[in-house]
Amino acid sequence: PSEKIIFVLKSHENFGGPQSTSILCKFLNMKRKNIESLLSRLCLKGRITRISPAIYGYPGDTRKPKTL
Repeated sequence: PSEKIIFVLKSHENFGGPQSTSILCKFLNMKRKNIESLLSRLCLKGRITRISPAIYGYPGDTRKPKTL
């Protein structure tokens, strides 16, 4: 599941780029607590960055975050 999150965040497709936790839950069809746990671990490892509360992106991505 963490690889799916990274794929979405770094994808250059229309669905890619920085995302809110809510969008990732809907897009990946996962429970919020599971997504939040994975996002937290990915941030601690430095694989993704926390842009603002509940908004995450791939390091170096300058696109505008997608939110609901």
